[in-house]
This record gives sequence, C-alpha cells and structure tokens, in this order.
Amino acid sequence: MSSPPDDAERVPIESVRCGDPIYDADGGCQHYKVLEKRPIDGGGVVLELECLHDNQCQVIEKSFPAGYLVGRSNRHFL
Repeated sequence: MSSPPDDAERVPIESVRCGDPIYDADGGCQHYKVLEKRPIDGGGVVLELECLHDNQCQVIEKSFPAGYLVGRSNRHFL
C-alpha cells in the first residue's frame, strides 16, 4: 500500500463526481474510481467504487459522512 503525497488535494466527499479517481486518505489510502454517487438522507453520500484488490478489479459500495475528506488521485483505471 502506498502513502499519498503530503501536498495532495483533499476535497469534501460531496464534491466528488462520477468518474473521479480518488483515494481514501484517512482509510488506508486505497485508490478508487467513483462509479455512482447517491445522497444519504440527513447528510453524507453512498459511493459505488471500483478498486483493484490483489490485481483484480472489484466494485464496492461505501458510505461516507457529510464533510468527509478524500484525496484526488492521479491513478487512472482502465
């Protein structure tokens, strides 16, 4: 697992859009591609994310509270 650069841009989860490459800087630095974004009643979002795990592509769903910060990733998925 690689560490993110210290000067990487962090953005609130609400500003992430479908297709954005992101990484969860506070959750193990896993890199993802956002496939779908849905708001949660009362704040926050649920994201459908594509990630690589053990060199295999996986799609997962993950919820984030309002204001959660993620990093903009420079990795690109096929």
